[in-house]
Amino acid sequence: MSVGYQLPTQARFIATSTIFTAVFNAITPGRYNFTDTLSNQNVTVIQLQPNTVYYIDKMSVAGNITEEQYLESIDTFPTLYIKKKIKTENVYQNPIPIANYYDGNEISAWINSDKKDDELQFTFQGLLAQPASMVGIGTVKIQVSLNIFAMDSSFYNAAFRDMQAPTMGQRNRT
Repeated sequence: MSVGYQLPTQARFIATSTIFTAVFNAITPGRYNFTDTLSNQNVTVIQLQPNTVYYIDKMSVAGNITEEQYLESIDTFPTLYIKKKIKTENVYQNPIPIANYYDGNEISAWINSDKKDDELQFTFQGLLAQPASMVGIGTVKIQVSLNIFAMDSSFYNAAFRDMQAPTMGQRNRT
């Protein structure tokens, strides 16, 4: 089932694509290790602008190996953390398990930041084994893409804050 949201017509569409890489035997013998690779931790997806509300709409996942090879090779289940840089605030309370490849998976989330130099970041973790079908594959790459909409409207921003205010016991507009 799909949940519909009315986004303002002036919302900017932002397409992102982030590639995570693990080299066979590089850190963990006999494994492709995404967890202990610094290049897969706190990767900037987009700069978050103050007074802008962002809506993450859909996520797609693919790789340089087939989905069957990916599923066959899972050792420690791959997970994706989506967070904001400042205060390392998670967008989702728990990481998103990457159980398989998919295109256009709905992962609705609203984000805003009043801090300058804030970023939306990914951290990808997990271990893949090397089954017989992957012998000779030296590097595994997993690509995660997001569809994001940005709303710069001061009216929309104020309305967004007012919707959040009751949970904090305050009002942002009078």
